Amino acid sequence: MSSPNSFLIEPTAEGEATRFWISAGGKTGDYLVRGGEQTDYSDFFRELAMDFGTRSPHAFEGPVGQTPARGWKPLVTANLSPRTKAGYGDPAVLKIDGSWLLTATSNDGLDGFPLVFSKDLKTWEHRGFVFPEGQTPDWIATGRHVADFWAPEIQQVGDEYWIAYTAREKSNALAIGLARASDPFGPWTDNGVPLITGGKVLYPGTAASGGVIDSHIFKDVDGTPYLFWKNDTNGLWPRPLAGLLREHPELIDQLFATEADRRTAAFAAAVQPWANTRRPMERFFLMQPLIETAIDNWSRVRPALIESGKAANIVEAMRTPIHARRLAPDDRSLIGEERVVLANDQEWEGHLIEGPYVTHQAGRYWLFYAGNDFSTPAYGIGVAVADHPLGPYEKQTEPLLRTASDWWAPGHASVAPGSDGRPQLFFHAFFPGQCGYNAFRALLTVGLSFSDSGVELRPV
Repeated sequence: MSSPNSFLIEPTAEGEATRFWISAGGKTGDYLVRGGEQTDYSDFFRELAMDFGTRSPHAFEGPVGQTPARGWKPLVTANLSPRTKAGYGDPAVLKIDGSWLLTATSNDGLDGFPLVFSKDLKTWEHRGFVFPEGQTPDWIATGRHVADFWAPEIQQVGDEYWIAYTAREKSNALAIGLARASDPFGPWTDNGVPLITGGKVLYPGTAASGGVIDSHIFKDVDGTPYLFWKNDTNGLWPRPLAGLLREHPELIDQLFATEADRRTAAFAAAVQPWANTRRPMERFFLMQPLIETAIDNWSRVRPALIESGKAANIVEAMRTPIHARRLAPDDRSLIGEERVVLANDQEWEGHLIEGPYVTHQAGRYWLFYAGNDFSTPAYGIGVAVADHPLGPYEKQTEPLLRTASDWWAPGHASVAPGSDGRPQLFFHAFFPGQCGYNAFRALLTVGLSFSDSGVELRPV
């Protein structure tokens, strides 16, 4: 174990905690990850960085040279119900009869998707959940550290309200469901089976297809409903990449530029067999340093992987397409041609784009999306424009919103009219230094102005 880039790791589960005995470069360390949350692992990786020279998590480093956000208005900055644990990430805001309805991600909460109401965009009131505990559709896995209730989107279609959402099937795969109600506060009747399941299988012989997430219902000006969603392949490449580096450690120097990044990659390679045995979100937490390292070396990593000839599936998984297709009038199937309308191809987007939301403004179709890693300050919001809901879309070259000194990782937006009838962007962001799964996400808004030259922000 003479090389500082070789790790020997002996993990042991101790209830919800994990103890790691680590040796590298003549040093040893004994660490206890006390819980299964991302913040627990971030604390562990910060200690590891101090002791073994790996990289420190972005959540502790923070953005460099950022100024306060201009024009962003905080709306909800604390949980409105004791049963809401992580705020209002991935917010969907719908204006109904002069008032506003908000629903949002619940992660692994016992209740799925809070329903929050406001008459004036100032005072917000918790009104229950789409799926209260005990009323979850039978196909969905439930429970702390088991469930994942992500990214609900509500739309009024005809005389009904439809909600499309992401949940984890009992097989652990992420799928998109759809429920409907005659009243926006429910009760909600689920279709009983997922609307979309799976995704492209990149690793035959495994259960991992990446799944599908971040569904968005767009109703066109003629009333035609479309469904947009993301193929969640970004969850597939980190552990296979770590496995590749485990088998071919010579690739570490080719992919990563600094000693800290190389040690981080070597640690991921060593811990990968243990990560493969853990629950889905804990696998992500264990691979987070490798994800951040790969993103920061993005212009080097992808070409080197392609040149190696050993990583075709990994490279393919680093592309996360946004799909779209028409919804059938009965909301139980998709019809017409399926299109890939957008994919990550700009440097700031890194290994993914997600959270699509389409709005028709100034005679064109504007697709807002989030890019990069949601749990770091690198996350931001981009926008693309088209002349048809199914594209082709042309992106603005820079993100519309990015991390500021007072709000980090703005993401997953929706658009609704404000009090003056003009369009506003509603999005989530973290308090500084508090990024991560199950960390609180606040609801914020900013005004939008659309023209032939693009979209611009305005204060509200």
